Amino acid sequence: MDLRITIKLLGGLLSLLSLFLVIPGAYGMLIGEIAGKHLILSAVGCSLLGALAYFSQKSYRAELNNRTGIALVSLAWFGTAIVGAIPFYLSDPAIHFLDALFESTSGFTGTGASILTDLDAVPRSILLWRSMTQWIGGMGIVLFFIAILPIFGLGGVQLFRAETPGPSKDKITPRVRDTAKMLWGLYLGLTLILACLLYFAGMSFFDAINHAMTTTSTGGFSTQSTGIAFFNSPLIEDILIVFMLLCSISFSLHFRLLLSGSLSALFSTEAKWYLAIIALAVTLLTLGLWSSGGALVESFRQAAFTVVCTASSTGFTNINYEHWSAGLQFLLILLMIMGGMSGSTSGGLKCIRIVTAIKQLSKELKRVVHPRALYAIKINDHTVSNDVINAIWGFIFLYITVLIALSSILSFQGLDLISATTASISALSNIGPALGELGPYDNYAALPLISKSAFIGGMLVGRLEFYTIIVLFTFEFWRK
Repeated sequence: MDLRITIKLLGGLLSLLSLFLVIPGAYGMLIGEIAGKHLILSAVGCSLLGALAYFSQKSYRAELNNRTGIALVSLAWFGTAIVGAIPFYLSDPAIHFLDALFESTSGFTGTGASILTDLDAVPRSILLWRSMTQWIGGMGIVLFFIAILPIFGLGGVQLFRAETPGPSKDKITPRVRDTAKMLWGLYLGLTLILACLLYFAGMSFFDAINHAMTTTSTGGFSTQSTGIAFFNSPLIEDILIVFMLLCSISFSLHFRLLLSGSLSALFSTEAKWYLAIIALAVTLLTLGLWSSGGALVESFRQAAFTVVCTASSTGFTNINYEHWSAGLQFLLILLMIMGGMSGSTSGGLKCIRIVTAIKQLSKELKRVVHPRALYAIKINDHTVSNDVINAIWGFIFLYITVLIALSSILSFQGLDLISATTASISALSNIGPALGELGPYDNYAALPLISKSAFIGGMLVGRLEFYTIIVLFTFEFWRK
């Protein structure tokens, strides 16, 4: 691993992060909040530290190798979470730094789990920063960083690969820098459009901006303690459903739709499966709620919001599904595990991995009957190689292994089995709400410090899709 390049790029990244901190800081100063000064102080400290690190290695030039790229992404996310925690820590003298780190990590990873118990008492500038952490992390602050890497004399392909691991990594354009710019352009455009729609639907300007950022990032933080239920508006919920679904779909598909003007991109293998699963889940949930005595239209509205919110890993709350039957709750758990599409801001295993695994299982069942026959697994009419299939099964095994480990830690720390297991799924799939003691209207403030530390690790591992962080703890990574 090239330590000098790592220091240089981390320094540049911290300098960029300080610019984001200035925005809520200036807003806080403008409305007379002391928290605004804390944010500006954090921005100054972040900028100075970043400048010191960058200029200490400014003259050094080298290409990023694979190891350095992987290590840099992991360190960048952890370092960003630490810096992002400082405003939370400074604004509340009673808060433990680990709690501040929990909130920051939950924001940047788009998880949406929170330790804040009364959002009405939180300064508005801190709420704005809290929403911004999700917006920055939604597309990936490292992906934003590689858009301007040529300024620092380096390419960004290694960072792009480490930041967006998975079975499909469409670069959209031949140059990674152009890809990052186009992704952020689309991301910003969706955010602005959503903010305008929410404002005209009845939200205040402040609420509209915050919820637009936390929706396009599929993060789920709200400015209200009761979440989306506070607004009690079917129109707002309908708008959010559309944008949560849009942002859980691969961004490369968005580009194809925009460039071609044709809906043919929606007929990709993953898109067809994902939309079909969403439709099936909404139907089953609607029937379940309707059979429990709810009105059909209201049951459909609740089902659509909850299904899209869960599958997209957004985690907004508009109803307490703790009162639903065990079967309907189990359906939500399956959606939490699956998540959205590859190349979106959603968490989870990703639909494409589930589809490929199902096709592989079907292939093996056929081989039991016809052992000499040759079967190919195809995605979008292309044959999937054995290397990709092995990587997918390895990823699924890693997910289950880490899930068991995290659930064990939470269980031994006092959580019941349902709460520990669903909270672990929530962390690894970056969704936020769980079941049991950590349901949609509960929070994570009462967890022991050990459990919060484990949860922080789970959120980071889940956001970077396991391999990027776990490989750092292998002997092979460090061996020359």
